[in-house]
Amino acid sequence: MAIDALWGVSCPDEDIWNDAFPFEEKKEYFFAFLQRLLEDGKIKLASRGKFLEGSVAEQIALYRERFPKNQEEMDADAFDGFWFLTEECPGCIVWIHDSGYEDWT
Repeated sequence: MAIDALWGVSCPDEDIWNDAFPFEEKKEYFFAFLQRLLEDGKIKLASRGKFLEGSVAEQIALYRERFPKNQEEMDADAFDGFWFLTEECPGCIVWIHDSGYEDWT
């Protein structure tokens, strides 16, 4: 699952399928989910083949700083989640398997 897919499922219920969930609330679910995955060691964040530096809190702060302010910025004139494919996005997800294998997305 790539980071844009994680954004796509950042909703607590069926509202995910009808766009009824407000952007600001979806953003908070996304950051909580991202933080949990980082703290549990399930993922790392990376950009251009290198892991992001800093603590989990610092990496989340970097994401918050650069994150779109509204749904229109997230769409980037393309589709929901397109922002994750732009240079503005600080990094992608690398899934860390129990064996230590790194699955770069």
